[in-house]
Amino acid sequence: MAEPQAFPPPPEVIAAMAAIPRLQLGPTILVTQDGPAGDLGPEAAGAILILEATFDREEGAHEFWQAALPLMEQLADAPGFIRRYSFPTNRSITLLALWRTVEDAQRYAASPAHRAASRALFSRSWQHSHFAGLWELRSNHGRVFFCECGAATKAPATACQSCGTGITDIYRLARA
Repeated sequence: MAEPQAFPPPPEVIAAMAAIPRLQLGPTILVTQDGPAGDLGPEAAGAILILEATFDREEGAHEFWQAALPLMEQLADAPGFIRRYSFPTNRSITLLALWRTVEDAQRYAASPAHRAASRALFSRSWQHSHFAGLWELRSNHGRVFFCECGAATKAPATACQSCGTGITDIYRLARA
């Protein structure tokens, strides 16, 4: 059974990427968090949330992160929450979150803790800029596993539909 791994771009690809106009490379930190529905792949998302923030004062960024910590703790049990990815890029911070439905995301946003953090954001001007957008997923082709035998099997699956070789699903693996 093939085991999925993370492979960064090879040095020659990074060098070629660096030569592309307006493409930026830089060191970063990636934060990921699975929710109660974290055993699902991205094909199960019905909604995608994008947040983007910029800061012009270190103390504002510090207050933001202090306020965000309890929200991250609350996300761990938020119904319909699949997973999130957040990362700083150059001068901004971006968060992408996958939810089962728009309503699940809206329920979380309406929670007392999230509403209090949002009020504090605006009353204390932590950020230089803030963007939040929630989109309903209209379509996707589903996730597909590719087997060494040459066959493709649609998720969710535990074995290749052609040869029966076991399939490792990284999202279910995280729950094992």
